[in-house]
Amino acid sequence: MSDNELSPIAQALHDAKSVAIFTHARPDPDAIGSQVGAALMLAALGKQVYVMCLPPIPQPLQFLLNMLPGSCIEYTPEKAANISVDRILVVDTSARQQLEPATAFLESSASKVLILDHHISGDLRHDLIYRDTSAAACVEIVAKLGGILGVAFSKNMATALLAGLVGDTGWFRFDSVTPRTHEIAAKLLDAGASPSELWGRLMQSERKSKLVLLSHAVGHISFYARDRIAAMELSNQDIAEANAETWETEGLIDIPMMVESVVCSVFLSETPEGKIRASLRSKHTVDVNAVCREFGGGGHARAAGCRLPGPLSSARDALVKALERKLG
Repeated sequence: MSDNELSPIAQALHDAKSVAIFTHARPDPDAIGSQVGAALMLAALGKQVYVMCLPPIPQPLQFLLNMLPGSCIEYTPEKAANISVDRILVVDTSARQQLEPATAFLESSASKVLILDHHISGDLRHDLIYRDTSAAACVEIVAKLGGILGVAFSKNMATALLAGLVGDTGWFRFDSVTPRTHEIAAKLLDAGASPSELWGRLMQSERKSKLVLLSHAVGHISFYARDRIAAMELSNQDIAEANAETWETEGLIDIPMMVESVVCSVFLSETPEGKIRASLRSKHTVDVNAVCREFGGGGHARAAGCRLPGPLSSARDALVKALERKLG
């Protein structure tokens, strides 16, 4: 997409004196990297910036929030009502479900909302939304926004943006990576971002409970459709026995993809409320976004998610059947 299509959002942010920035619940490196990168850019332009967080924040990502000039504000309706801003920027999502519990607040403030997203699907509707599904990560869009605003990358900006870039591209392994992705990465390295530091921060700073969760998940793996579909699941009991937090399930879905025959990986985990959170991945041929949309979710063609009613077994069976239809 052209810079011209992003210019109205850049102009709206340029004209604003104060901005609140949101991203989706259960944030990943691209979500927090986009949020922090945008916040640092706007602060550099003299804006009053409020970074609104929907907890829980994964512990390995906390170092990005620590680079902010002020604290991240844990969202509550009361706190949001006490903050008066000219604009509200939402990054890395345009899906109502992913923004709970802040959806009602954002919809009541619709005239102020600006959205930057790179996902195929989203049900938030606003006049100022920039959706670039060719972007490997939302931080690519934030980097482009910074260029339009005339902001030079600081080391902290570059670190936040590179964290999002490596997070959403699997360290440049996924087919979403383009020459533009590497061009942006080169600029971020020139500005002082360190891949080796990020590897340590993002990939080597988990708690012991993550490894225990992994052992539980691998212990509950099953194969379908001539080993082309792998499904892993974690119950609330599994999470409690591992003394783990729900955000520590991130990344487990990629484990079955090491098996040559596996085309689709499904990861299911119970929420404290008894709902089933599902993540899907595929290797090149299956559009898991289309599958998740059948269940009210969405995302990317090769990585998507949704929520289903419990129990785990019925959610697993429903998703496996939907994937089997895609595989034929």
